[in-house]
Amino acid sequence: MKVYTGSTLGIREVTAEQRERTREELAWLERDLIRRRKKLAFWSECKARAEADPTMPQAKREGAFYFYGEARKLVASGEKLRAHLIAELQEQPDHLPAYHHAH
Repeated sequence: MKVYTGSTLGIREVTAEQRERTREELAWLERDLIRRRKKLAFWSECKARAEADPTMPQAKREGAFYFYGEARKLVASGEKLRAHLIAELQEQPDHLPAYHHAH
């Protein structure tokens, strides 16, 4: 059996200073994701009103759909970055288990 001790995600090892900056970036991103989710909730309501109200002007309806899509993209990109930062922190040697079995 071969024992593998490296990162399974190909993440490089970082210094303590870089790790601290990553933690700070992650904390900022968590706060920003709250703001992004609130915007998404607002545009979701606007989109629902646009779908339900046939008297709404077409330009306003299209704007609601457009900004709803943009808000979804912002939340998705933030979640993706958050997942990467968490993986980067967890894949550091001080967070790794004693060994990994090679697949």
